[in-house]
Amino acid sequence: MQLKYFYRMLHPKLTVLITACNDKCNAMAAAWIMPVSVNPPLVAVAISPKRYTHRLIKESQCFIVNIPTIKMLDSVKYFGSASGYDENKIVKSKVKFREARKVKGIILEDAAGWLECKLYSQYDVGDHTIFVGEVVEAYVNMKYWSSTENTWNIKEFKPILHIGGKGYTTLSGEYLD
Repeated sequence: MQLKYFYRMLHPKLTVLITACNDKCNAMAAAWIMPVSVNPPLVAVAISPKRYTHRLIKESQCFIVNIPTIKMLDSVKYFGSASGYDENKIVKSKVKFREARKVKGIILEDAAGWLECKLYSQYDVGDHTIFVGEVVEAYVNMKYWSSTENTWNIKEFKPILHIGGKGYTTLSGEYLD
């Protein structure tokens, strides 16, 4: 293993789609995300300043975490490989979306869950910025959620896990091509 791939030893990681809007909306795939506080409810996501979504979060001071289902694999791959600087990925993808409930932005309708976040703080670290968002609204598609357990219903929800590079897998270890 080469040192530049050290972080892949920490994979697989849940893949999410981050949406942010200003004059234009964008979506990007991200796996470097985690909860960092329960009270207040905070999540952190690391995004390179080279990414268009980075600029949109700085300008709008908010972002949405969309938790995709396996049915959204093609969208995840597209949003993770194309640049919002070069094309309007939301329009080109033809993904269904609607306005978020509490922040300026959009949610991707086919996702299993959504976290609407207002920017709480940000930290420049190496070649990325860690954006910490305060979760101001959290909701799920109840088809994928177990309200008795307050967790994902894994019989219904098949999360996409990033294994590094262009590779994805499932909880069962199936390689997603």
